[in-house]
Amino acid sequence: MSFQEGLKRLLASNFCEELKECLRSLDPSDWPSCDVLNNLLCERTETIVNTNGIDIQFVPQYERPKSFETGFEQRAFLSGEVQVRPENWHDLLNALIWLLFPKSKAVLNARHYNVLETDQSLGRSPEGDALTLFDEEGVIVLSRNVELTRLLTDFRWVELFHKRRYEVLSDMSFYVFGHALLEKTINPYVGMTGKALIINQPYDAFDSSSSGSKIDVDNVLLGLVSDQRLFKSGREFSPLPMLGLPGCWDENEKLDFYLNESYFRPKKLG
Repeated sequence: MSFQEGLKRLLASNFCEELKECLRSLDPSDWPSCDVLNNLLCERTETIVNTNGIDIQFVPQYERPKSFETGFEQRAFLSGEVQVRPENWHDLLNALIWLLFPKSKAVLNARHYNVLETDQSLGRSPEGDALTLFDEEGVIVLSRNVELTRLLTDFRWVELFHKRRYEVLSDMSFYVFGHALLEKTINPYVGMTGKALIINQPYDAFDSSSSGSKIDVDNVLLGLVSDQRLFKSGREFSPLPMLGLPGCWDENEKLDFYLNESYFRPKKLG
């Protein structure tokens, strides 16, 4: 698929509204280079830095890391260099997520580094799996209605997305954080599932209007990513069938769509 076609699909999608400002700034005629992405960094009012205070910059990745220090997360943490493979949606979308959620990405990167440093001797850990899972497939769910939150965590999909879909549209906001999940939205399919981090917010605590909403979401997420008690296991995230989100898939206005239990799975007892 050409870059132009993939960009067109993302701009037509309802999965990633917050990403579209970045996408519209790209020239659709060709894949953006690291210079183009770094220019987007320079256009920001605030400098994006890692937790060591080093400016983030996007650099080409052409070969596999030769040492621990040259690994993907390690290089971003030690030198601020976020590697981007040429003509690669996965890496391009990761770069754009750095632009959207810079504070949260920086802390997530630092936690990745610390876990990877420990895992060198102890092996892969549940915390490392949880951090990777959210980084790749995560969805931030801001809920202003605890009843809807309960329906989501109880996997009561028909009641949540069909019977109360208009309440979902008004009382819940969904922000795709995982760049692998964003890549899947270019060619969405039945079975596409995100890992939801649910944040209950009263109406007066979050303004979902205007461009300032992206900054608010980053700050809210930052508080959670910074909490060392969280992101210890993938079980902290709730599965979220992405095609069930109201307005994101034509077929989901029909009840029959939600009766597919191989996709909209019921919660297991116990």
